[in-house]
Amino acid sequence: MDISSRLAIGELKEHKRIYAVIIIVIALTMTSFMLENAYLNYMMQVVDDTTKLVTSDAAIVDPSCNLRDLYGTEVELKNAGEIAKRIEENLPGYKTTIRVTAQGTYGLGVKGEAVDGCTIQGIDPERDNEITSLADKIVAGRFFSKNDSILRGHTPLYIEIKGPGNLPDFVYGTSERPLEGDKPYPIIIGATAAKMHPSLGVGKTISLTMSVSGKETSYATVNVKIIGMYESGTPTLDALMWFMHADSLREIKGYGEITGKDWHIPGVGTFRGYNPIKVDRDRGDVVLVKAPEPLHKLNPIGYSEEVKEKVSSVFPFLKVYSWHDFLVYIAGSMQDVVTIMLWGSIAVTLFLCGAAIKYVMDSIIMRKTREIGSLKAFGARDRVIFKIFLYQGLVIGFIAGILGVLFSLLVMYLVNWYGFNVEFIAGTQLKVCLLYTSPSPRDLSISYAVFCLKKKK
Repeated sequence: MDISSRLAIGELKEHKRIYAVIIIVIALTMTSFMLENAYLNYMMQVVDDTTKLVTSDAAIVDPSCNLRDLYGTEVELKNAGEIAKRIEENLPGYKTTIRVTAQGTYGLGVKGEAVDGCTIQGIDPERDNEITSLADKIVAGRFFSKNDSILRGHTPLYIEIKGPGNLPDFVYGTSERPLEGDKPYPIIIGATAAKMHPSLGVGKTISLTMSVSGKETSYATVNVKIIGMYESGTPTLDALMWFMHADSLREIKGYGEITGKDWHIPGVGTFRGYNPIKVDRDRGDVVLVKAPEPLHKLNPIGYSEEVKEKVSSVFPFLKVYSWHDFLVYIAGSMQDVVTIMLWGSIAVTLFLCGAAIKYVMDSIIMRKTREIGSLKAFGARDRVIFKIFLYQGLVIGFIAGILGVLFSLLVMYLVNWYGFNVEFIAGTQLKVCLLYTSPSPRDLSISYAVFCLKKKK
């Protein structure tokens, strides 16, 4: 220990009460900064992960589609496989997924229960980029398995009625209604939907009428069996978004090789029957793009726009939407306003913390003018005097930082014990708990306190 460090520690011991107050004030400022930063990170994580179940980092759709169409009314991309391949070739590190989507209606004929709607996302349980996120959110039942019965041959019934005059033709299809004894399609629904409708629950089979074309009046009625329920943290989205195997939706919508025969009866309509479909996995309604993780997450909105621009440069004639575009559509600009306000609050808190440390050090130097003069008279160099105050600042900052972390953990424990719950944008449930990196207390990371969502059992 050199002379500078000894003098610095001696000064701290001599005026320990004053320095103790200074350290506590700085620690409380640090606590506020850490809690604000933790809240912002958690809020962004929940909202981002929820919207990315639908859009991933970016979604590519037909030029005629808008943001509303991400809810299941996209026009088919017959060259979806080629689009996905070119994205991965032109943008190294980017991964793509082809999804099939539809809109559904259920609750028809259920006594005492209103008719409701949902958006069905056809996903590949083995290759979809967001599969891990969805599987981790299952709160009841199970996820898809290889043993699930997916494809089956049905005999559809389409009735096409010619509209009078210039009115468009109307096509009604009972389409893929399963034959007697045929197994229903497996499906995963949001837990919020089950809370609102008594007829929904794990193991229950329901009749689901869904669209089989993006912007046309053609429908299918199928039986589905609920095998699992998920909870993403945004109940509004959970109530609307259901997940089915992509190949199931391809069969229902006729995306593949169809063999069969049509019977046209003048003045009545057209009846169509076909054999089991050989699905084409290069056909879909939307191509989702997963971008590489950024070097930092300080500007997720800016990074989403950067990803969108890169994808658009490969396919300028197609529509590309980012997760942030979708978020603004479903929640408005409130999310961005809250984020900006939090960043501003964090910046002010950090500035106050720095200003407090600077004020303390300036005060110490002004009080020690005589001592500094005496040290200079005895031949002390500027470097030695500088080290004295540097060591004092380091000790004060280190102790205040440790106390700030401990205060943050204490606040989170107390809030978690009391049961803090906030209703946020689009019904997002914000709860508070501690995130452990390991069950072992000695492995608890106290260097970074975060908020996390507690799954309801």
